Amino acid sequence: MIAIKIKEYIVGKVIRHSSFFMGVTAFFLGAVASFIFPPFVLNKIAYCALIAFLVLLFSIRQSKKKLFWIAYAFGFSFYAVSFAWICNALLIDEQKFVVFVPFVFFALGAFFALFWALPALFLSGKRVYSSVVSFCSVFVVFEWIRSFIFTGFPWNLLGTALSFDVRLIQGAAYIGTYGLSLLLLILLSGVALLIKEIFSRSFHLKTLMLILVPLCVLGGFSLNYKDISKGNIIARLVQPSIPQTFKWNQNLLEQNFQQYINLTKSKSLDNVQLVVWGETATPFFLDRDEAHLQQILSAIPNDGILVTGVMRIGMENGSFVPYNSMYAINKKGYILDYYDKSHLVPFGEYLPLREYLPDFMEPVANVVGDLGKGEKFKNISIPNFPLMGGAICYEVIFPKGVVNPTRKPQILLVLANDGWYGISSGPYQHLVAAQMRAVEEGITVVRSANTGISAVIAPNGNIYGRIELNQKGVSDVALPHVLSVDTPYNRFGDVIPLSLIGMLLLLVLMISKRS
Repeated sequence: MIAIKIKEYIVGKVIRHSSFFMGVTAFFLGAVASFIFPPFVLNKIAYCALIAFLVLLFSIRQSKKKLFWIAYAFGFSFYAVSFAWICNALLIDEQKFVVFVPFVFFALGAFFALFWALPALFLSGKRVYSSVVSFCSVFVVFEWIRSFIFTGFPWNLLGTALSFDVRLIQGAAYIGTYGLSLLLLILLSGVALLIKEIFSRSFHLKTLMLILVPLCVLGGFSLNYKDISKGNIIARLVQPSIPQTFKWNQNLLEQNFQQYINLTKSKSLDNVQLVVWGETATPFFLDRDEAHLQQILSAIPNDGILVTGVMRIGMENGSFVPYNSMYAINKKGYILDYYDKSHLVPFGEYLPLREYLPDFMEPVANVVGDLGKGEKFKNISIPNFPLMGGAICYEVIFPKGVVNPTRKPQILLVLANDGWYGISSGPYQHLVAAQMRAVEEGITVVRSANTGISAVIAPNGNIYGRIELNQKGVSDVALPHVLSVDTPYNRFGDVIPLSLIGMLLLLVLMISKRS
């Protein structure tokens, strides 16, 4: 009897310690695996870490509790590290916000870890391959949920890891980034199962199929890749790389403003039709400030326009409200059209539940203003110019959230300011989000940043005229001859990847019932 008790105690200890060891291993693997995203794409160690985690996860399929916590440990570090650039924004004013950095880092990991942990529960089924397919499908459903829950944050969707080769992201035109996430996760899961079977001295043809099918599909999509010839519209991107600590310094506003003007005029404007400045490039209310509006005219081509980020004062419910906007201005000083940001950044451009915040959040509440919300999908219509859509900074990360679904523009203007994120992965990942929208929607993206990475992105994802992070300069780029193309994803949106997931889950259900 005593021997049995001792044996049970020892076995319990071993199990508890092995679970702890697996959790620590998963946490470490998550941190390493986060480097599959830009700018570290095609990082072999990161892919090995993700595959190793999947091998670990597939080996504990019998325990739902273990599946959840091992996946949670992995997801915590995976997202905390890949979103760590967010903490840089709190360091712009170190004295006020540095105390919040550990809290933000922990909160990011703790919340987003659920998007790995909950899908992992679907691995507990009796049939291995059905369970793996279910896990992959549900994971992508949770990625889609991530795009709208609590206003949404679909940053670093798994499919963006394929952006290291523009040919591999052509599938986004058909099945969107969510569809690419599904194919990539099935592919990596197939490799993980193959490794697990090799160690267990068993091999199934089904595992080979899990690997080969996504490879063939991705290869088929890459055949649709083609270069796009240059057209007659020349766009000038202007990036002054003003540090964020200087951006709104009252003593430097005039200097910053002149930097944009001087950089724009540093080369002849004779062949340029479109000049694009970054988000809030102009710190003055140009519709109410004739003096500064007149200064801008020298930076506008004779037969062209300037698109600049501005703060605009509008009316809402009888009160004056500031908007984060972009203006299209011609040589005569007329503001021809505008776009107001419609998807605002929580805790950056508005404060959710402001009246219910505890006292310790007062330093944040005093800094964050409440901006007005613009009209979603509003196009910018200028005579003798292609129809243009607008997206300001954060808005471009949302699949099917930037292009007017009923009146598709030919150009998407993306104005950004990645100065908040310093020298980090954030600006690179932000650029790739714009690249994915270009391929999904089949549209030319013109992206100009105060600092970050400014570039023109063709409808096939090719990047031209790139101005690198923290580089000061201008870039003249001939826009593609074909500014936009029709794509299945542009027409049907998330119906396509969600239908694909639905069919896979239905197939799994039918197989399970038949068994």
